[in-house]
Amino acid sequence: MKSPIRPFLSHSFPSCLCIWLLTGHLFAQVSSDLCAQDTILIPNELLTVAEASNYEATCTSADVHRFLIECDGRADHVQHFEFGRTSLDQPMSAILCANPPVSDRPNDDRLTVLLLGNIHSGECDGKEALLMLARELTLTTDHPWLKELVVIIVPNYNADGNDQMSEDNRPGQIGPIRGMGRRETAQGFDLNRDFIKLESPESRALVSLINHWNPEVLIDCHTTNGSIHRYPLTYDIPHNPASPPELRDFLRQQMIPDVTSRMTTAGFDTFYYGNFSKDHKRWESYGFEPRYSTEYLGLRGRIGILAESYSYADYRTRVTVSKEFVRQCLESTIAHSGRIKELLMSIESRSMKSGETPSAQTLALNAVMRPFHHSVTVLGRAPDSEEPKDYEVEYWGDYQPTREVQLPFAYAIPNPSEQVVQNLKNHGLQLEVLNKPLRTEVSVRTIESLTQSPRPFQKHNLVKLETAETREIRELPANTIVVRTAQPLGRLAAWLLEPESSDGLVTWNFFDDRISNGSEFPVLNVVQPLPTQDGQVK
Repeated sequence: MKSPIRPFLSHSFPSCLCIWLLTGHLFAQVSSDLCAQDTILIPNELLTVAEASNYEATCTSADVHRFLIECDGRADHVQHFEFGRTSLDQPMSAILCANPPVSDRPNDDRLTVLLLGNIHSGECDGKEALLMLARELTLTTDHPWLKELVVIIVPNYNADGNDQMSEDNRPGQIGPIRGMGRRETAQGFDLNRDFIKLESPESRALVSLINHWNPEVLIDCHTTNGSIHRYPLTYDIPHNPASPPELRDFLRQQMIPDVTSRMTTAGFDTFYYGNFSKDHKRWESYGFEPRYSTEYLGLRGRIGILAESYSYADYRTRVTVSKEFVRQCLESTIAHSGRIKELLMSIESRSMKSGETPSAQTLALNAVMRPFHHSVTVLGRAPDSEEPKDYEVEYWGDYQPTREVQLPFAYAIPNPSEQVVQNLKNHGLQLEVLNKPLRTEVSVRTIESLTQSPRPFQKHNLVKLETAETREIRELPANTIVVRTAQPLGRLAAWLLEPESSDGLVTWNFFDDRISNGSEFPVLNVVQPLPTQDGQVK
């Protein structure tokens, strides 16, 4: 990590005045949302710990739980609920905000937005910002968002890590000075690397929530401590070339430019998340794998937006800009609601049809990062200096496929392990079981190369396979599990089950006891239509 500098003023301005040092000159920007809330009488019970401590502290998990219950008790259009338990048996708290209220997704045609904070609990800005937005929605019965959106707020996803507070957890981060939580869960998992293997109870609970509500938009709030730059917040969208291209085009060409413009109007310079190369000639993004939250949502055919407040800005600034970014994303979601509904419905419909005629449908399983065609200007600082300096750089964030496969009609898993079946069910995939033997044409993969990483990552020695394909007629035995690609999550099914997927179940050791060099991969690709089966795996 690089040494922190002081690009922003800290702890010296009133709640409705944001003073920034962004371009080498001081200027003031009135934060309209904060000043608007100054006209609302805020009860002591709904002051956040950040506010009550003059931005010296952040809230415990018990504080979050009490806060959300208080919101529930004050408004009929706010419902507190627990969607799971952590590994230490703490409640995973959320609130559902909608006016008129709603109890289940199928009964409502409003867009559903999931706001997520504290996936890395040392990065506590989003947690405090989301509590403030929860309060705003609670105290404003006629809030215009609630007529257009169903808003689900999970401020404190990593509740166990949140309570492991220490001043030493995020070296270099400017506040809160009384300490913050740690990145990992109590089990030592990074929750933003767990969206494929679903190894933690927290991840399983969150994906179950996603399965139930199927939100059109996820906004995941983080804090970055990477390169020195002049943005109080950076953002990103799915990169994975397996995610629908029209979804990525819509975000990059329409919605994100709109959000960026709105943030500029509000007084904040923002840009795509990244880090400078050592020579400051590149601005480089992060990975494309669906182990990450926003990439996972993209693979599900939904909108994932990453928010990264800036670790070297002061704590009050980071909370303020995180709240403003979420606000402008919600405003933009409403402004584009018709297009979003149309786009996501089209993506889901195409996913269903592609599995019925899969030969024309290819899916990327691996990718390499390339630069976009045009250079960009990134607001940075001169080396070893606080002087502003703008850099014209290549923007490396365009992932191009290096391995593609044709989608089969279905995947067949004879004699599957319970671990594999449970993972597929946890992701919300539709599974069938053959009630009698079935003779059909399949693609068989023989393992030609098996490589396992020598060092563990997230407690796993990651596996990579290279295979050779042959086609033959096989009799699939009764009780074979069938996963059709003609379903809304067909792309996700392929990523999980293809042997050469760069972030699938093979990667995370789900098949280790059944694979070796020269062996047959235990999942078969069914390459001709299958009759409908009576047996459904619940």
